[in-house]
Amino acid sequence: MDATNLAPNILSVRHWSRLLGGLLYATSPRLRWPQLLQRTFDVDILECPKCKGRLRLIESVVERGAARQILERLGFPVDAPRLVRARDPTTLDGDEPDAA
Repeated sequence: MDATNLAPNILSVRHWSRLLGGLLYATSPRLRWPQLLQRTFDVDILECPKCKGRLRLIESVVERGAARQILERLGFPVDAPRLVRARDPTTLDGDEPDAA
């Protein structure tokens, strides 16, 4: 059965069998991270942006040194961005608050 994309608050037909007493029961206590991102942001991160094929996870990088080397090889920044103070929401863009 093909799934139909519906609004987040509407239950699709393929999940009706998992209803019991008005509650949708999960098939597992945990969800994989691609499922979480799909539910939260409606993004399928395992779909190739070029050919629309399925991507697969090769390896998880958890060590800081290994992650740094991979980012450097790919030409991505390795240092965290500089933190700045939040702007005052009461001022308009480009306006400086009046000095007292």
